[in-house]
Amino acid sequence: MIRKIIATIRTRVLIAVGTLLIVTLNARFLGAANVGTISLIILSITIVQTVNNFVGGGALVYLSPRTEIFNLFIPSYIWAILTSLIVVIIIHLLGLIPAGFFVHVMILSLLLSLSSINCLILLGKERIKSYNNINLLQLLLLLGFLLLFLFVGKRRDVMIYVYSLYISNILVFLYGLLLIFPYLKLQRLKGILPVVKEIFRYGTVMNIGNIFQLFNYRLSYYFMETFLGRASVGIYSVGAQLSEGIWIISRSISVVQYARISNTDDRNYAIRLTLNLIKVASVMTLLSLIILLVLPASFFGFLFGKEFAGINIVMVTLAIGILMLSVSIILSSFFSGIGKPVHNAIGSGIGLIFTIVLGLLFIPRFGITGAGIVASISYSVSTLYQFIVFIRYSKLKASDFLLKKEELIMIRNEFRLIFMIKS
Repeated sequence: MIRKIIATIRTRVLIAVGTLLIVTLNARFLGAANVGTISLIILSITIVQTVNNFVGGGALVYLSPRTEIFNLFIPSYIWAILTSLIVVIIIHLLGLIPAGFFVHVMILSLLLSLSSINCLILLGKERIKSYNNINLLQLLLLLGFLLLFLFVGKRRDVMIYVYSLYISNILVFLYGLLLIFPYLKLQRLKGILPVVKEIFRYGTVMNIGNIFQLFNYRLSYYFMETFLGRASVGIYSVGAQLSEGIWIISRSISVVQYARISNTDDRNYAIRLTLNLIKVASVMTLLSLIILLVLPASFFGFLFGKEFAGINIVMVTLAIGILMLSVSIILSSFFSGIGKPVHNAIGSGIGLIFTIVLGLLFIPRFGITGAGIVASISYSVSTLYQFIVFIRYSKLKASDFLLKKEELIMIRNEFRLIFMIKS
């Protein structure tokens, strides 16, 4: 399992580097306002995907080892088509999609939802390498075509990013479909209704939590656009993406953790595994945060342009929340893996309440700094709830959460394996 985690972290590091290059290109060549527009487009697509995940989300990982894949594949694809039509229309009527991008958001939402279904089926089958390769391929294709449009096509507008999304996601969807094809043994649709009920039963609670968490992450974008203007969304989104990039550690660990826990009925094993992974993730996240925060503001101004010179304040205000949520990511995979995602939903719901109340109070008064403070508070209270429930469920003692010498040595060794550092 450690090898799978290390391979996943390596892949996520490459993805993070590629994402940084994309953010840098967008910031330097498109400007803060256009970066804000791109962020709102991506947020619209993410809202659709989150609703799609009621059927085509984490439930697929949980049910793939237990159910015929064909009976998961058909309802998931049908649901993806419906949500890409209906949800996009709803958020368009609410005025959440930037003007002129309605059709693009609809088509891209469908492509990303279908690709996500393919990936999650592979993850449920513990095809970790294939899952990682698809995510890395999508990023590399996006970066490649963005560079092509920028430097060969000589274009400097939002549509070059949209076109790059189209091409990369079409190719990745086809590749993912090819990989899951061997699992698609034709079944009679007569027995599909109980499977659909099980998907909804498991997926509904899980994805209510995901919707809450999405708005914990991104509701501040709408507050900032309303009170501060779209350029502020662009500046904040760049700072947030850099900070959230550190989550590659926890997210990489949680991918393997979730697949492993979903494939075992040994609760004691799941508890001890989660405890150890919390320690590893929190220490590695803290070290990564320190490295990020010591970089001077002038570095970011040089990297992204003068408009973005102040994004270090975003990262400073987000730091505590980033650390806390690195633990939440591990706990969320634990609760989902043992079939109790309701605790993730409750934790995210509590965080969302703080986001709404404090966002309306802090963002108009303190601007981008206020948005970062609100996010840190929201992430912290959400994680605190999950942590309390985990302690009660696991019956662990406070001393169990202390780092032992052998665990510190293990973490050091894993860092060396990830980055190929030689003694």
